[in-house]
Amino acid sequence: MPNEIKKPRRVRRVITNESVENFDNQKMDRQLKDIYEDGSGRLPNMREIKRNSGGSFIAGMFKFFFTVALLAAMAWAGFLFLPNNNSFDNSQVDLKIEGPQNFIVGATTTYNIRFKNNQGVNLNKVTLTLNYPVGFSYLQSSLEPKNIGKNEWAIGTLKPHEEKTLQITGHSFGSVGTAISWRALLNFTPENFNSEMQKVATLDITPDQAPVSVAIAGLDKIAIGTPSNYTITIKSQDNLANKNLTVTPIFPPNFVLASSSLPLEKNVWNIKAATSTTSTIANQYTIAFKGQFNDSTADASDLKVRVSLADQEANASYLLAESTLKTELIKNAVIINTAINGSLTDFAEKPGDILNFTVAVKNAGKDDISKAKVQLTIDSPSFKKQSVLGWTDIADKHDGDINGSQISDSVRRASLMWDNTKDKDLALIKSGGQTNLEFQLPIKNSDQAPWSSVENYQISVVTTLTYTDKTGATQTITGNGITITLNSDLSFKQKNEISSDNKEHEKHDITWIIGNTFHVLKNVTVNADLFGDITFSSASTTPAGTLSFDPASKHLSWNIPELTENNDVLALPFAVTINKKNPTQNILISKVHIQAEDSVTGKQLELTGDEVSLNN
Repeated sequence: MPNEIKKPRRVRRVITNESVENFDNQKMDRQLKDIYEDGSGRLPNMREIKRNSGGSFIAGMFKFFFTVALLAAMAWAGFLFLPNNNSFDNSQVDLKIEGPQNFIVGATTTYNIRFKNNQGVNLNKVTLTLNYPVGFSYLQSSLEPKNIGKNEWAIGTLKPHEEKTLQITGHSFGSVGTAISWRALLNFTPENFNSEMQKVATLDITPDQAPVSVAIAGLDKIAIGTPSNYTITIKSQDNLANKNLTVTPIFPPNFVLASSSLPLEKNVWNIKAATSTTSTIANQYTIAFKGQFNDSTADASDLKVRVSLADQEANASYLLAESTLKTELIKNAVIINTAINGSLTDFAEKPGDILNFTVAVKNAGKDDISKAKVQLTIDSPSFKKQSVLGWTDIADKHDGDINGSQISDSVRRASLMWDNTKDKDLALIKSGGQTNLEFQLPIKNSDQAPWSSVENYQISVVTTLTYTDKTGATQTITGNGITITLNSDLSFKQKNEISSDNKEHEKHDITWIIGNTFHVLKNVTVNADLFGDITFSSASTTPAGTLSFDPASKHLSWNIPELTENNDVLALPFAVTINKKNPTQNILISKVHIQAEDSVTGKQLELTGDEVSLNN
């Protein structure tokens, strides 16, 4: 068929491994040509290209770091094991603070700051700085400080193995029992260093004593709602005599303060420097106050006082002492109190004095009480089984029954009892009623008792009340206890004899007489001032101690270090001649002031002698 279309002839190709490989090579050649052919169509000679192995770069980096590590190790080995002038050991610098770790508040204390260079190089630009404890007041130091605060010192250079000491002195204040710290900082630059280094030392110190004591005295048993008197006694030593003290009362909520001898300012009593509320004893301050306990569910309550030192410059206050009075609260409102010479608490007397007793029984309850019985028990020193109290001279209008017994070789007990047969008011004490028992009892003087042989020196008094309440039950309560300390019977007399009566010249022969028969007295001083145009002359010998007269101030003083009980009387004569009378002059010698310390009781004694008048 002429018009028949012929199909193309399909050629069958046989693909072998060789043809595949040729095809791949041709494809690779085309790719290489596309990559490496330059602009003129040339290909680089691949035989001239050097190949670098990829592992060579990693090996090089390993060698580099290994070398750095090796050099560092060698450097540290050299630093540790080879001599090196560029090293410094801070532990080879010693810094110590030496001084008392416990001190008395207000005392003068000295501390040493020691520092030493134990290295073989100089320490340059050495400075010492002290952080003082709170309450330390700088006085002086062995090296001059460089600043106004007196706590920095420029030491300069500290040579190898050189040691230096700074001594510093000051007054130390603080609250008793509260630790405070010294801190020393030593700054320096070693000569082989460019940077500053520092050494630090500390010392903890604690004030454990105070030159001040405080005691609060009052009834230890009292009925609720009954006013009572209390006394605060503060004693200070000389190094606080010119300081301001604050006395802070800490009263329970149910206690109401009614009055006080010293004004209460912002809940504190302020005792100013050189100010005393009493002139009886030097450096002793007494605050008397009155108050009462109101209704309370508690069976007891505490009255507490704290004495602090006020440091106005530092705007600080330091606790010196505190005292607590524990009081049992009686809710039946029947009370019994005993006052002796006006005191409800402990006090002191001497042989020859008279004791005035007032025993008060008060019914502050809502119900009457009946068959009241009062018993007073008095323990007193004795000699040969005889009391030092003059029981034969007692003055008691109610004539209470007295029974005596010897309870030890040196103490004798007496019991006084009053009931409704002695005082009819004790038969029935109505609600709100009160009855008093009063009597006088003397203490024997040196003519009545051998006081030098009396061993004891205290009289103790305890009062007991027994009564019947509205239910018919018997109730017993105990009143306040009082201890009377018997100081030595120091006495003073002054005699004045006018030996001439010339209008222009008048001579007074004066004799001071001191008596003492009980205890040894120490530091006895007798002082007076003379007035007018006078001439003073003393005897050639003094019976004891020394007599001194200052013509400028005309002050006369007799000082006796010790006065024994064997020297019961000392008489000192002297003469005062009036050179020219002054018609307006009335006094020749002022009142005489006598002071002494009882070596047994530790109490300070004080007497005042009469003045010598020119009007007689």
